[in-house]
Amino acid sequence: MFSDDRFPERRAASCGPCPAACRKRWPGLYVAVSLFFAVPMPATADRAPEPDPTPIEFDLTLEDAIEIALERNQRLLDARLDRRFDKFNLEAAEDTYRPRFGISSSFDFTEADSQKNDASGTATARLNLPTGGAFTLGWTENWSDEGPETWSQTTGFSQPLLKGAWLGIANAPLRRALITERRNIIGFRRTVAQQVDNVIGAYRRLIQAIRRVRIDETSVQRAREQREATRALIRAGRVAPREAVRSEASIANRELSLARSRNALDDANYTLIKLLEFGSTVRIRPLETLRIERRDAVVEPPFEEVLRNHPDFLLAMLTVESAIIDEAVARNGLLPDLDLRLSHGRDSSGGPSDYRVGLNATIPLNDRAPSRAKARADYNLRKARRNLAETRETIRRNLRQAVNSVEVNLRVSELARGARELAEENLEIERMKFGQGLSSTFEVTASEDDLVRAEQAEIDAIIGWLDALTNLDRTSGKTLATWGIDLEAVAR
Repeated sequence: MFSDDRFPERRAASCGPCPAACRKRWPGLYVAVSLFFAVPMPATADRAPEPDPTPIEFDLTLEDAIEIALERNQRLLDARLDRRFDKFNLEAAEDTYRPRFGISSSFDFTEADSQKNDASGTATARLNLPTGGAFTLGWTENWSDEGPETWSQTTGFSQPLLKGAWLGIANAPLRRALITERRNIIGFRRTVAQQVDNVIGAYRRLIQAIRRVRIDETSVQRAREQREATRALIRAGRVAPREAVRSEASIANRELSLARSRNALDDANYTLIKLLEFGSTVRIRPLETLRIERRDAVVEPPFEEVLRNHPDFLLAMLTVESAIIDEAVARNGLLPDLDLRLSHGRDSSGGPSDYRVGLNATIPLNDRAPSRAKARADYNLRKARRNLAETRETIRRNLRQAVNSVEVNLRVSELARGARELAEENLEIERMKFGQGLSSTFEVTASEDDLVRAEQAEIDAIIGWLDALTNLDRTSGKTLATWGIDLEAVAR
């Protein structure tokens, strides 16, 4: 599925141009070799720890980073295992209305005045009905040394008529299981979308950190050039010697800022490789660039379409649906028990068959538990409906805010670009004035600081615009669709 260049551990241990073929042909050996080169060997008392290995650097696009994370991230691996167990739970719930069979046997041996051996075997079958009733069938065989073989057969049918009866009540457990399965699917989808957002954010933070390092490196280089120009002017007697001290202080401050930027770059790299489950020696070089794409005004997506895709709203709807089921069951629980029972039996004696029809009724007199359950179910249903309405309005507000954020951040990024261009011009003017003795190191340093801040502000503005687009996808429930992610493929 992935090329060798997209997995640094594999590339370091690659034995050929196609590790994917190796993985398909020898999966066990492939995993073992990958783990051997990806996991550092612990130091022992007999062997001194080896120096840190050379960092592995490689290029990576954002789409590749997302795809790798979906395959390797530990959280998603756990989520896949949870999905398998969830499907098994649903299958177990669906077994309620499938025929169930059972076999039992016994053997008795008695040794007293006379030896006696008895044996029996029983086979049963039961079929539960969605109405709450059930068909039962039983067959028993008896063997004994004292007499001939005997057998008996029973057939029965039972059906509640009031409490626990009919569709919607008796099959409530299965309906709840189906709702739980839908919840699990939505939860898995949300987990995948969150991981995609996490990778996108970490990837952009890495780009941002790289750009800041470059800004500080360029700033240090300009400060050193300014120091040489200052020394030349001091030798020519055009500026005071104290300007050299200011130049050295400016270089020291910019080198300090560069050290902090490089540390932030390391942190951003570690954050991304953790999401990708790479080794600690991996250094990622993003292939994406920060740029503003010219596009028309962002149009707010249809609200009803957003609701159909938003996991919060879908989960709130399922909560209401589950509360409706619970309320119906609790209301039915107020009724008395009234069961209809039919049975037919015959045996090997040759006598007439035994037919029976009966009604069993139970009326509680002072049991308040059903009333308490009904009150709780009513409260939960009202609460679920209020939560659904509140979730709907929250999504509407968040959607409008997300659309507005995209437009505002686009405008901010354009203003930041203009401010950076003006800061570049101002620095150039101050340096020219300094060369003519019309300015000082202080003014040049201040202009340099303004340019550094403007460059960093432009990067932050572009990142803010890109994050606003990602937030709009998240609010609209379109993260997976935007990146072309097939949820079923991820689950497999």
